[in-house]
Amino acid sequence: MALGEHNYNTYEVNKSLVREKVRVCDLLLGMYVVELDRPWLETPFLYQGFIISSEEEIDQLTDFCDHVFIDVAQTEIKYKDKGRERQHVKTRRINKVSMEKALPAAIADYDHAKRTVDNVLSSLRLSHDINTNEVKTAVKSCVKSVLKNPNALMWLAQIKNKDDYTAEHSLRVSVMSVALGRELDLLEQELEDLGVAGMLHDVGKVRIPDEILNKEGSLTRDEYDVIKTHATAGRSLLMSKSDVPPVTVDVAYCHHEHINGKGYPRGVSGEKIPYFAKIVSVVDAFDAITSDRVYSNGRSVLEALRILYDCRGQQFDEEIVRAFIRLVGIYPPGHIAELTSGEVGIILSCPPRNKLKPKLIIVRDKNKKTCAERIIDLSTRQKDETGNAIRVKEIFSDGAFGVQLQEYKDKGLKFGVATGG
Repeated sequence: MALGEHNYNTYEVNKSLVREKVRVCDLLLGMYVVELDRPWLETPFLYQGFIISSEEEIDQLTDFCDHVFIDVAQTEIKYKDKGRERQHVKTRRINKVSMEKALPAAIADYDHAKRTVDNVLSSLRLSHDINTNEVKTAVKSCVKSVLKNPNALMWLAQIKNKDDYTAEHSLRVSVMSVALGRELDLLEQELEDLGVAGMLHDVGKVRIPDEILNKEGSLTRDEYDVIKTHATAGRSLLMSKSDVPPVTVDVAYCHHEHINGKGYPRGVSGEKIPYFAKIVSVVDAFDAITSDRVYSNGRSVLEALRILYDCRGQQFDEEIVRAFIRLVGIYPPGHIAELTSGEVGIILSCPPRNKLKPKLIIVRDKNKKTCAERIIDLSTRQKDETGNAIRVKEIFSDGAFGVQLQEYKDKGLKFGVATGG
């Protein structure tokens, strides 16, 4: 593990004895849910104990439960106009097209954005200028794609090459930040500014020597101090550009600051950290944790989400972490899923109201052999040969069972669009 990576403490729910049974129709923001009227594993909730922080979580509880138990001692009720807020959230987050139909255009947008990132970093390494208009154009297309259906670009963001980490990381942070901004209900122009900031958040790393940036093994303290200068270097590079959104400079400078004031470069805390920097901070950490690096292998999505959750309110903004967990879900698009039938598929999407039953492309049969691809939707109660309901057994990253996402991207998943599903 490289110097500077954090040791995260395991989060444990505070088990208060002051509990109250509440009907789901009476739930309010700020209530601390400690128990459901059914097993947690039968619901899309990742953690056994949480504060209700959004109307969407109330909607999900309503879909799965008749009543829940709240911890009175940990409840901080926030009264709001529930009807107005709920309608606002539902309208903004609705997917306009299916993931399969959105994917072909998303591939073109993603490839364009990748070329843009490569051009930006190459130009900076040669001490040339940043083509800001090119960045804005690429991000604008990605924002349009996310507003149609974020799953398509989220799917593509799972294709990773550890030998091209900095460029791909910048692109993934941009895409996932825009998707997270949508989850947080940002306006379209705000999403475009956030996407530009995400794409350029690490430009300061072009000033870090390659032998330090790509070092195999642990960094010395002096080397880690050099790595930390990328935040200040990024700010300096972007300050000279009058046509970048001002938040871009803030994000480059502040995306390693922590809520508790223990980050860098200035050690500012709480409300002193710009909001967009807080968003990019969460996405940046998630992608770093789940990516293979020259010095370590990436961890699982669920492990990464638990790390973010454990560090909410300390390193990361709690509301943003909760929104990101809702966005990613238990079965993220682009992951490889082994089913209880023995078959293997690539996850396309999950229904908003049933995130335990994703839609997948089956690419391996029960013997893990290549088969004719087909789309199945587990929310339609698919059954195996013995009549048992098919469920997801376990999820894996790109490359599991010989399934390479790049191969399916290259052929455009045309079979997926043709067969529907």
